[in-house]
Amino acid sequence: MNRLNILIVAILCAVLTQIAGGRELSPYTAQPGTAVLDLPDLKGHAHTLDDYRGRVVLINFWASWCPPCIQEMPVLQKLQQKLDEQPFDILAVNAGEAKYRVWKFVKLINFSLPVLLDERKNTFDSWGVSVLPTSFLLDRQGRVRYRVQGDAEWGSDTVTALIETLINEEEIE
Repeated sequence: MNRLNILIVAILCAVLTQIAGGRELSPYTAQPGTAVLDLPDLKGHAHTLDDYRGRVVLINFWASWCPPCIQEMPVLQKLQQKLDEQPFDILAVNAGEAKYRVWKFVKLINFSLPVLLDERKNTFDSWGVSVLPTSFLLDRQGRVRYRVQGDAEWGSDTVTALIETLINEEEIE
């Protein structure tokens, strides 16, 4: 992709994020049941949602060419650090970029959260993502409970309280 195309895509991403409204976690009711995710990380280790059973999980779909995605990455790291002692994990799912490009970008910004690769965008498509960034908050049973399209206020007390509410819910077998 040449620089002009990258710039056009980045501007389009920013505009679509603003149009989508986003910013607030909204209850998610589009697909009942548990979500499916089976992707490798940058080291080639497979990650499934079963690996995170019993933990609240934030799935964040992003790309290195998306300015709002890049802006929220340090805030996501701070959120993970804030809730480090809790059963809570953030998985950053890169949508559609080659492994080397993602690895290089993650190193450049010193991003330390688990990065999963969705190079063919199969998971992106199956989760119905149309705007980057898009994030899903899953409860301890792996059910999608909330979604936000666009960059969210991850550092807010409201978001932290919502995550802590999901953490403290009784786990249903």
